[in-house]
Amino acid sequence: MSARSYRVYRTRPRGRARSRIDWDRLGRIALVLVLFAVLLSYLNPIVNLADAWRDSRSERDRYGELARENQELRERAAALSDPDAVEREARGLGMVEPGERSYVIRNLPD
Repeated sequence: MSARSYRVYRTRPRGRARSRIDWDRLGRIALVLVLFAVLLSYLNPIVNLADAWRDSRSERDRYGELARENQELRERAAALSDPDAVEREARGLGMVEPGERSYVIRNLPD
């Protein structure tokens, strides 16, 4: 007998028929989509955190303004506790005491 080599061509793998779906590629695509969905779910809380941080800075600035205004009003209230200060403020507004005569002077040079 002569030694001949024979080639065997297989049309399908042993055990089961070849599928038309590439499961490895489909799995990778599904994994990328799930990863994208997870990242997308973190996006809204990050935006909310940035908005809250920006709002807190503006509210802190507004608090500083209100604290200064409050201090000025307290100082003014303390200054008006003196009876002479109240009279000066009333005269500055054009008020007169009972029995006094008020005068209006017009056309004063600047």
